[in-house]
Amino acid sequence: MPRAHGKRRRPVTARNDKPSAAPALPLPPIHVNGQEKIIIDADALSGVARGKLGKSSADTRRRINHFHTLIKEYSKLGAKRSQSQDPEAVAAIDEQITAVSREMAQMGGLDWYQKASLLGQSKQRGGDTSRWLVPKLRELNLDKRDDKLRMLDVGALSRLNYAKERTWIDVTPIDLNSQEPGIYQQDFLDIELGQRPDTDLNAEDGQHDDGDGGNSDDGDDNGKPAGNPKNEILCRLQTPFHIICLSLVVNFIGDPVKRGDMLRQAARLLAPEGLLFLVLPLSCVTNSRYLDDDRLLAIAAHLQFEQLFVHHTAKLAHYLYRLRPMSRACNADTGH
Repeated sequence: MPRAHGKRRRPVTARNDKPSAAPALPLPPIHVNGQEKIIIDADALSGVARGKLGKSSADTRRRINHFHTLIKEYSKLGAKRSQSQDPEAVAAIDEQITAVSREMAQMGGLDWYQKASLLGQSKQRGGDTSRWLVPKLRELNLDKRDDKLRMLDVGALSRLNYAKERTWIDVTPIDLNSQEPGIYQQDFLDIELGQRPDTDLNAEDGQHDDGDGGNSDDGDDNGKPAGNPKNEILCRLQTPFHIICLSLVVNFIGDPVKRGDMLRQAARLLAPEGLLFLVLPLSCVTNSRYLDDDRLLAIAAHLQFEQLFVHHTAKLAHYLYRLRPMSRACNADTGH
């Protein structure tokens, strides 16, 4: 009797693949300018089965949520380790870090997370959040400006999200772990406007290729940017942005203090009356002891943002804020 097709769901692997011995201890958390970098040992990734994407939106969402939980635990352990001076306590924490790191590796690591997130923004899974933002920008008549809107898309999953709007939006997509050539590899919290183009950046050569989704006007005839990508990203970071997108990015940070740093950094990098597009999982504001819409509005007001639009779907909470005039200079001077 032939097998039912629905049961063939195992990932394709070589028959002689076997888990290797326990992986080497991962490096402890590294802090760069206050932002924690997650270190997952390459041996752990090669020694366990790669995580597979969910077969349904619910399954993918469950896996992503679990990965978020692991990130928060990793962040807490890193904070405890940095504060402890007892060698025995540090050794015990390192063992816990190893366990969390290995579980993230078993799920596929950060590469898996980003691929799962890409699947989650497909049309079959509800679409990408840029499709909510664009109509709001048109409602504000920003598509009728004489010059292009300069947008910084943080944690970008695809360079094509705003490709349809390239005649009036100039996008600079960045991510810590770029998954495609059209996205600059850049730490958002490390950005300082006005750096000289010869300054060394944490970016890999060849990490940016505008292609059809890029919006740079300084490329060659094939649509590819000319020159070194390290210098190109610096050139793009010379002046404040009109829009900064933090779509499903802030919730990825395990430390609440660093989440606040993300919002403060956005205020510093925006031009006066610039826009902040913030997207969070709905549960962050409806099922949290620490945050709801009113609390988020108060935080935004403290950073000199006024709320223009708010919209909740079954899964996500969308917010569009506008920076009050002269607020960027104030935020830059005070650090608040």
